[in-house]
Amino acid sequence: MKLNNYTIVLTGLGGQGLISFLKILGSALMRKRYNVISSETHGLSQRGGKVTCFLRFGAKMDAPIPMIGTADMIISTEKSCILDVLKYSKHDKSSKLIISTQEKKTFGTDYPSEKYLSKALDANSDDIYFVPTMKLTEKYMNLKIINMIILGYILRFLPLSQKELEVSINHHFRKKNLKINLIAFREGFKLK
Repeated sequence: MKLNNYTIVLTGLGGQGLISFLKILGSALMRKRYNVISSETHGLSQRGGKVTCFLRFGAKMDAPIPMIGTADMIISTEKSCILDVLKYSKHDKSSKLIISTQEKKTFGTDYPSEKYLSKALDANSDDIYFVPTMKLTEKYMNLKIINMIILGYILRFLPLSQKELEVSINHHFRKKNLKINLIAFREGFKLK
């Protein structure tokens, strides 16, 4: 599979490894000779605030941040964060929405109801996938692997092989963290 131009919007909470996700995926794509450009927001992200990142790859990229309504894929590593970036979904509802089952409810604030979330997602896409990350983070007792579970899961939609992404993961992580991140990536890849 060879893609001309592809835009991914990634959102979640600070500390979930979104920048690592971008670096690993971008590195693998560059080794495949794609032009890659990425950008991320900072600020409250270091304190668990919301983070939005962009990764664009293909033959020619004009800018790191896509125009509203042009994302091919939108990924959320925390369930409700997807609501903030739905404006990037394509108007023909063809954007893939990849959503982690993780919910981080903050004391004193209202968390969106399932009904509200479902209505918002259905209004923006006909291609929605929920990834059961919480089952796996509980199994391995590690919340920090959500990003690698998602990376393994989305591999089915990308012009990369499992081995090509594992090379990037091996370059990014060292000893102690490498093993659990490779396990998480492979578990995500195996999910249906």
